[in-house]
Amino acid sequence: MDFFKKRTKGSWNSMSTIHITFYFLFSFIFYVRYVSAVPTRHLCRPEQRDALLEFKNEFEIGKSSFDRCYFINGSYASPYPKSWANSSDCCYWEGITCDTKSGEVIELDLSCSCLHGRFHSNTFQNIRFLTTLDLSRNDLYGQIPSSIGNLSHLTSLNLSNNHLFGQIPSSIKNLTRLTSLYLHGNQFSGQIPSSIGNLSHLTSLRLSYNHLLGHIPSSIGALSHLTSLHLSGNQFWGRIPSSIGNLSHLKTLHLSGNNFDGEIPSSFGNLKQLTVLYLDSNKLRGNFPVALLNLTKLRSLSLGSNHLTGALPPNISPLSNLEAIYANDNNFVGTVPFSLLTISSLTHIDFWRIIEKVDEATNPNGLERKKLGMDMNSEGCYSINGNITVIAVIGMVSRAIPNLSYNDLYGQIPSSIGKLSHLTSFNLSRNHFFGQIPSSIGNLTHLTCLELYGNRFSGQIPSSIENLSNLTSVALTDNQFSGLIPSTIGNLSHLICLFLSANQFWGQIPSSITKLSRLEYLDLSDNNFDGETPSSFGSLKHLTNLDLESNNLSGNFPIATQNLTKLFLLKPKLKDL
Repeated sequence: MDFFKKRTKGSWNSMSTIHITFYFLFSFIFYVRYVSAVPTRHLCRPEQRDALLEFKNEFEIGKSSFDRCYFINGSYASPYPKSWANSSDCCYWEGITCDTKSGEVIELDLSCSCLHGRFHSNTFQNIRFLTTLDLSRNDLYGQIPSSIGNLSHLTSLNLSNNHLFGQIPSSIKNLTRLTSLYLHGNQFSGQIPSSIGNLSHLTSLRLSYNHLLGHIPSSIGALSHLTSLHLSGNQFWGRIPSSIGNLSHLKTLHLSGNNFDGEIPSSFGNLKQLTVLYLDSNKLRGNFPVALLNLTKLRSLSLGSNHLTGALPPNISPLSNLEAIYANDNNFVGTVPFSLLTISSLTHIDFWRIIEKVDEATNPNGLERKKLGMDMNSEGCYSINGNITVIAVIGMVSRAIPNLSYNDLYGQIPSSIGKLSHLTSFNLSRNHFFGQIPSSIGNLTHLTCLELYGNRFSGQIPSSIENLSNLTSVALTDNQFSGLIPSTIGNLSHLICLFLSANQFWGQIPSSITKLSRLEYLDLSDNNFDGETPSSFGSLKHLTNLDLESNNLSGNFPIATQNLTKLFLLKPKLKDL
């Protein structure tokens, strides 16, 4: 039995040794495999560290202008290169990213780093594996070196918002992996190199606000992956190449502020993904291209300040996602299609200088221009969904503005309303407009109807209203107007209807109102008028409706009103009556 016990004990000792041995063996194997699986972070290559330090020493740091450097997009700019030191691993420097396996510097992001100095040609000769180079928003000057073409691994190049000049080097054609090229906001001159078409992977090309000129190369149509093309603010001339219509993935196209002439290419109708199209401030001619109605995803269309002619298409409603349309300062004729106002997403409209009037024939609800002072209700009135926040809508026509009453429009009447000198009717009733009536309204000398009731207008009636001698109806009821009624209102000799109720007017009723010999409707109720009612009211021989209740008027009602043989509604409500 003792022998058995001894053997058993020895067996257990042997087995324990074996188990421990295997445990350490497997642990070691697992550790080796784990360690080998973890990527090794190589130290920055010495030649690349030296190149970066040389790059740093080429510039003054911290001398940039405030708007470019010190405060961008809500955060302060950082002069990253100041922290670079020869004794440290450059892969850990701010603005630097290295490949985790090779240790090569692959990204250099020094956007808004307060760099001031000349862009040198040998800067990147030892950093050839860069995929991202961003030096935007600094104070770099000089030319882009042709050696930039050696950075064949670049996918993103951003040199925007500096002071770089000269031509875009043709060697840029070698950067065939580029997906984004941002050179906007510099002083580049010359033409876009035709070899730009080699950059077949580009998705975004921004060359706006330089001094580039000449024709846009047709080869730009070969950039089949392009989603944004920004060429605004240059000096390009000639026709817009129709090859742009091949860019089927394009979402934003900015060509404004150049000298393009000729017609808008019909091939633009192929840009089915387009959401933004800016062609304003050029010399474009011809008619509104009907092909643009194919762009059903379009949100913003700007054609202003060109030489476009002809009539607008009668039905623009296919552009159902449109938020803004600008066609101001052209030579369009005919009518502005009312179908524009059926687009619920529309917030900005400017059709300044378009002749004639809104085409009410296209209005399915039969929009009426009802005479001021008559009963109004929402039944039968055309309703615009959404809010038009820019009151440039009033510039849609030169002789008449559509009846925009009973909607959800808001904003102030701009002083530029005075430029619509041929306007005959103006109706913004039952909306949410506010502010004062601009004195420039006195320039609308052809105006016969002024309807602004049911808003939040305030201040006084401008004395310039006396210039509107053709007015037959004025309705300012239910606002927040205050002060005295200007005595000059008595100069409106053609006035038939005057509705000023439910405001905060005070003082005496001006006796000059009795000069309005054609007046039929006069409603001054619900104000703070005081004093006596002018005795000369008896001279208003055509008056049929007179409402003065809910004021602070005193004295007896003028006996002279007995001469008003046509009067059938009388609500004086005088305190002492």
